[in-house]
Parts: sequence; C-alpha cells; structure tokens
Amino acid sequence: MKVQRIRLLETNQISWLVLDDDFVPIEPVFSYIKFLHDIDRSPNTIRNAAYHLKLFWEYLRDSSFVWQEVDIAQLAGFISWLRRQDPKVASIELHAPTRTNATIDQMLSSVHGFYNFHIRLGSLPELSLYRSSGSYQKRYKPFLHGIAKTKPEQTRVVSIKREQRRPKTLTHQQIQQILDACSHTRDKFLLSLLYETGMRVGQALGLRHADISVENGEVLVVPRNDNPNGARTKSRAVYTLPALTPLMQLYTDYLIDELGALEYDTLPDFVFVNLWEGEIGRPLTYAAVMSLVKRLRKKTGVDFTPHMFCHSRATTWIRDDKLPLPVVSRLLTHTSIQTTNDTYLHLTAEDLKKVLMEGKEVRDSRGNNYV
Repeated sequence: MKVQRIRLLETNQISWLVLDDDFVPIEPVFSYIKFLHDIDRSPNTIRNAAYHLKLFWEYLRDSSFVWQEVDIAQLAGFISWLRRQDPKVASIELHAPTRTNATIDQMLSSVHGFYNFHIRLGSLPELSLYRSSGSYQKRYKPFLHGIAKTKPEQTRVVSIKREQRRPKTLTHQQIQQILDACSHTRDKFLLSLLYETGMRVGQALGLRHADISVENGEVLVVPRNDNPNGARTKSRAVYTLPALTPLMQLYTDYLIDELGALEYDTLPDFVFVNLWEGEIGRPLTYAAVMSLVKRLRKKTGVDFTPHMFCHSRATTWIRDDKLPLPVVSRLLTHTSIQTTNDTYLHLTAEDLKKVLMEGKEVRDSRGNNYV
C-alpha cells in the first residue's frame, strides 16, 4: 500500500490518494479525504489523515479484518500493532516502542474521524466506538450548568494517554547566534519576526505588505486559503499582533536593501519572496525556509526548527516576563487558553524547587526558624 500525492483538477489543490496493494484507490478513504478538503482542513491535516489511514488499512489487511465490522477490541489491537518495531513480525521480546503515545493517539483520531464520517453519511451502521455521557465531564462547567439542558457528550472508547512533553526551546544566545549567521536581511527579518511575535512560519509566509503597519507597529495575521505557496495561518480569525520598533526597522531595511534592488515598478504582493534563486518575486515556500534552516544549522551548529522560535518566545513571555496566560494565548493566536496551558505550563522538578526556595526565603525574612 502507498500514499500517492496528486493535484485536484477542479481546485488545483494538492491532495493524497491511499492505494491498496493493487495500486487501486481505496474508495472509503478517498471519500473521507475529499470531505476533509470540502470542510477546508489544512493540507497537513489531510496529508496526515491519508498516511494514518494507510497504516490502518495495512493493519486490517494483516489481521484479516473487514473495515465495516471493526469493533473495540480490533481497534485497540491497532495500538499494539503500531507499537511493534515490525508490525509483520510477532515477537515476545520487549522492545522500545517505535512511536510515542501522542503519535499513536493522533493516528487513532484520524481513524475515529474516518468512521464518524461514514456513520453520519449512512454508509456504515452505528459502531460502538464512542460512549455518550449525560454528565458534564470537563473541569470548567458552563454557565447555567445543571439548569439548562445539555446534549450528551460523545467520547472515544479507544484512546491512549499522551505524554506530557515540554516544547523544545532556544536560549537567547542561540537565537542571537542564528540571527547573526543570516547572510541576508530577508532571512534575518523572517526569523526575527517568528521570535519577536511568536508567529508560525505558515503565518509569516502568507503575509502581504498590506498586513504590516510600520507606523502603528502592528502585523495582521489574515487567514487565506489561496496562497500559491500553500501557506496557512492555522486559524480562521484575523489577529493583530504588536511589532516593536527594532523589528519594524529590520522590515524597512529589507524593503530598501533587498526588495528595492529588484527594480520592480511595484513591490511583490507577498512580504517574503524569492530574491536569488527560483522564480524571482514568487512567494517563499516552506521548502525554501527549511533549506535556509539547514544551512544555518550547519553554519552555527545549533539544531533548531522554525517553530522553536515560537516556543522560545512563548516560554520567555510566561516564565521570564510573567505575562498572564490569556495575554500569551492571544499573542500566540491560540483559539483556546487550554491549548496554551497544556503546551507551556509543565512544571519541572527545577521549577518546583525554585518555588519552594523562594517561599523559604520569604519566610526566613520574617524571622522563622527551619530545621
């Protein structure tokens, strides 16, 4: 089985087909992937769903299961199948799992989404893959809870607890080292923008010059689905982010020193464009950014990804600047404060020790004795 990358003729969008062992598209998966396109899911979400369902279909094939008749036990068996080093070989020896719990749960989410689609479509009978709960299970109860009628909640019967992993970050010294290694103002401005504003690389690559206001020190994050470089904002709302003076000065330098050298009658619509390779003036792509990152890794010896700039800024805002969580969540354009909390507020043993020591110092200053 394989996942085949294709381009849809009607929309010119990139999509993926899951092919069986005879290289024939698997129709139930194809209809679900088309549904994800229709409801405007991101390209990464659709691509991941295709690869996850390809693995699930391999599991069904290896286990001689029929997809329309999958039960809870068979779906739970998919977890064990994913954890084997070689799913085709059964072994009684203990091996370290090849995939994390978070990765496996993401794959289960794709499978549940697939089944939920076909159940709602009516192409599949109701399967016992969900449980309904009449009581409100969330930590925070809604207004009028217990008075107003609430719909039963549906939760997955088969799931796996994800590991709590702290996001990887860079030190201030490492960030400065990377910025100093940039040969061009465009590249330095791009990485500075990611760090100073906490923007994702997809948000930055979709920026137009009209989205940046030097006078007001603001950057607009506008969701657009027609970017020729495939850039996505990952949110459907428009956000206004503050941009401090040094960052705006760097943007001005980029306009004058590098975009001005193009000698175009009008500036390219996109902020970040090809200036030295490829089709000059075309929007910069993810691949071009990753090529830049690889060169900077080799030059500096710092192992990093573009998203680590966002993680580093968010961590600084929370731990060093002590910004309130709702403010950080808004700056990161998260739709939920819970997302910010779950991602960045993991207390380490060092954090706990620091809090205890600070509390001890306060009590000591009051003249209390400790053993």
